[in-house]
Amino acid sequence: MGTFLGWSLKRPSNLAKLILFACASVALMVMDAHHNRDVRAVRGTILRAGHPLQELTALPFALIHDARRDLRLNSRLRQENARLRARARRLEIEASRLAALRLEVRHLTALLRGSAIPGYRAGLARILDVGSGPFKQHLTLDEGRNDHVFIGQAVIDAHGIVGQVVSVNRDTSEVMLITDPDSGVPVISERNGLRAIVFGTGSLHRVKIPYLTVTADIRPGDVFVSSGLGGIYPPGYPVARVTKVTSNPNLAFLNVRAVPLAHLTYHTHVLLLWPRAQAGARDTHHG
Repeated sequence: MGTFLGWSLKRPSNLAKLILFACASVALMVMDAHHNRDVRAVRGTILRAGHPLQELTALPFALIHDARRDLRLNSRLRQENARLRARARRLEIEASRLAALRLEVRHLTALLRGSAIPGYRAGLARILDVGSGPFKQHLTLDEGRNDHVFIGQAVIDAHGIVGQVVSVNRDTSEVMLITDPDSGVPVISERNGLRAIVFGTGSLHRVKIPYLTVTADIRPGDVFVSSGLGGIYPPGYPVARVTKVTSNPNLAFLNVRAVPLAHLTYHTHVLLLWPRAQAGARDTHHG
């Protein structure tokens, strides 16, 4: 290794190093036991001097720990948010269904109240299909020949006349609405007894009352009810309300517009009417 002041220097062996470190450790323990206060002071100074470095060293680990904690929290929050959104959607659907059921109950209750028509027996029928167009305004019902439905039978709701049966199958029947262009309902004015006929226009929201002369006593707001002529519809049941009356000096007739009083666009069920005499004969025949 070299010489120093005539002495030959060699690299210390591993055993020599072990003995040196052991002696240093024993010396430190002896000093700690006999000079405890001084050692503690030195140790405290060293610890205080190294504390910023210790915190700096621990900072990445703390940041990683916080980031993991935030990720877990965000994941739980996202899951809870998704669960709450799904529950809100289910509640919205249930609320819509409940509102629809309440509306249907009100409609059926009103139908039952309106079923007490003198001389007629009423039966509930569910609407299966609605065929609406400018040339055809029809409904399909779940009652047919097996339920004693017949062609020409009157159909009403709680607010007015709906139409009449024009086709009957075994389990279903087809109804022509009063708004159908081929429909004509004999009516009479509640206000003054003026007789007329309500015709369909092809629109669910409009009917017309033609062939009234310019001298006819008719005005907006007049309500026309069925007159009973023809024997199809029960007399005195609401049909239409006048909305507009105009005259043309070049024409002999008024232009009268009206709206149907039956709720043709809100149906879930309607009432079929049987004349009491026919119903009694049928019940006796099948009794």
